[in-house]
Amino acid sequence: MRKEEIAEYIVKECLYIPQQLMLGKLPGTRYSAQFYMAKGLYNKDFMCAVATHFHDIVKKEVGHFNFQLTGREWAAIPLLVGIPLVLKQKYDIDINSFMIKRDRKTYGLHNYIEGKPNDLPVLIVDDVCNSTNSFKFCYDVLVAEDKEVIPYIFAVLNKYRREDSEYTFIHDRYLRRDIKPLSIVCGDDIYAFVQ
Repeated sequence: MRKEEIAEYIVKECLYIPQQLMLGKLPGTRYSAQFYMAKGLYNKDFMCAVATHFHDIVKKEVGHFNFQLTGREWAAIPLLVGIPLVLKQKYDIDINSFMIKRDRKTYGLHNYIEGKPNDLPVLIVDDVCNSTNSFKFCYDVLVAEDKEVIPYIFAVLNKYRREDSEYTFIHDRYLRRDIKPLSIVCGDDIYAFVQ
């Protein structure tokens, strides 16, 4: 799938626009639309296309694959499984991945991290970049666990418009300004199909 096809698929299959406003995440807020990316990320053809674009973007922007992946449950899980599988099968690139839980376990190991991190630096991934709260949460957990974080993040969809997202999140409340967002599709790509 070309980038334009991914954007069109997201609009047709992953963008839900209800007849009435939906309850929002924050108290008192309402949504007129919501991205439901699971419809794409649990589709093997879409996920393979995402992983292939991830490879091309990282090769161009980061220049190497000497890192491991993480993301917060649940949205990042397909990326944490699919990207390493496609990179290994298609490019013979080995990438480790692990998940960061939303809440620390209250029993046993009392851990945030699920999986087995190695000593490489970490690239944080997610399905959608909106407020960057998920990225910031993962970043804080990684720093607390003494993990090095590379100065990039990756999202399949960055809801910001291209001019706002090329190097920084202009409207961001959470993420450090020196971390560069990488994405396949941005707001401009989506708006082209919605209007």
